[in-house]
Amino acid sequence: MIKNLPKSIALELVPRDLEGLLTESRDCLSKFPITTVNVPEIRTVPVKSYESAVKLLENHVPVTPHFRMVDRSLTELIEKLGVLTAMGLREVLIIAGDPPKDIGFQPSGLTSVLAIREIRKLFPTLKIFAGLDPFRTSFREELDYAKRKLDAGADGFYTQPFFSVGMLEQWMEQIPEAEVWYGIAPVLSEKSKFYWENTNKVVFPPDFDITLESNVRTGRALLKAIADANQRAYLMPVRVDAAEYVGALLND
Repeated sequence: MIKNLPKSIALELVPRDLEGLLTESRDCLSKFPITTVNVPEIRTVPVKSYESAVKLLENHVPVTPHFRMVDRSLTELIEKLGVLTAMGLREVLIIAGDPPKDIGFQPSGLTSVLAIREIRKLFPTLKIFAGLDPFRTSFREELDYAKRKLDAGADGFYTQPFFSVGMLEQWMEQIPEAEVWYGIAPVLSEKSKFYWENTNKVVFPPDFDITLESNVRTGRALLKAIADANQRAYLMPVRVDAAEYVGALLND
């Protein structure tokens, strides 16, 4: 295992099916210093974060589920959190969510700020995390939005992935008081790189390389910076075997 790891590490696992999610979670938790399994909510994936969280909590696996506000009512959100907290849920990630490209889709109107404020009142001991995206808007806009979420009662953030230490350190400088899980993700194909650039508006460093070896070097540099700041890392092995990627990243 490499030295100088962050104080905590979360691992994102996409819930393709519940038994597979449980098996993969147990495997990664047994092999690596993972603190929590972070389960995203993706519209195109049939298994949602609520069902995933129930499955993992039933089996004593620490979990941080995402909940998308764009297609959820406040009443439904509170009901689901009530069930999960009774089962032992300790933290949740609230994100706005991108609306689908379906012209008939009607957004719920629920915002992250409103949801965070209401959850804080009803579940005072639950840790509430919000999303932070360093790329999609201007630095000033995203920072102001982050501070509104903190004012509403958020404890901190899970971020979209960073691809350079320089940009990571800019954000660390601005929100040192918050508990932040800084995202790290491999990008191993030109198609994936194109997606990040066009959908998520990522600006990659000029020398960015899509090989696994280069991604591991970048990931380790980010891990060191996160550890030096006494913060937390959020590993997001998109479109790659989670155990393979985490093993390459963390093992000497």
